[in-house]
Amino acid sequence: MVEVLEGIRSIDFSEEQDHGMELWLLDCPEGTVLVDTGMGDAALEKIEAELASMGKRWRDVRLVLITHRHGDHIRNLARVAELTGAPVKAQAEEAPAIREQTGVEVEGLDHGARLPHCGGIEVVHVPGHSAGNCCYHLLRRGVMIAGDTVFGDEEGNLIPPPERYCLDVRQATEEIKRLLDYEFDAILYTHGRDVTRNARDRVRELVERTR
Repeated sequence: MVEVLEGIRSIDFSEEQDHGMELWLLDCPEGTVLVDTGMGDAALEKIEAELASMGKRWRDVRLVLITHRHGDHIRNLARVAELTGAPVKAQAEEAPAIREQTGVEVEGLDHGARLPHCGGIEVVHVPGHSAGNCCYHLLRRGVMIAGDTVFGDEEGNLIPPPERYCLDVRQATEEIKRLLDYEFDAILYTHGRDVTRNARDRVRELVERTR
């Protein structure tokens, strides 16, 4: 648990505490936003502890955003929805699958949709890892929350999501270039160490390396 950038808290819920699995809390004027829910009681406990460190409780979470349907991102969703009472949103192609897997009502968001929280959050659909995999671009803060759109290797370099986890690894790798349509200095992702400076250049290097 760490404030990786002002108003953005990263929660590492991997057993090894090695940045192997992360989710995020955004401290927005409109209320706290939770991005992904993790899996298992330990992740729930860490979210609750981080909220407490912010002087907040579960009911202060006003919005839950999901990057995609895989279990390590949504297995706690039903419990989180119960604890927070907050609306849950995901990319439109992914929302039905998340509803089916969790029993939670999920609003679908189109590519380019904007939410008012934290000065504006834009939905960036990047298919391939899953059909409705998406990133959330924090426009005013210059941050891209990428979920599993990219991974990091042991040296902290950006890499495409591994084939064994992808619906279509070729598409997942090719579509990373979509991120270059946006301005951001930091990229936060689930599996690996976040990049908090010059992240767009790092993404460009990845795109060029995988052409």
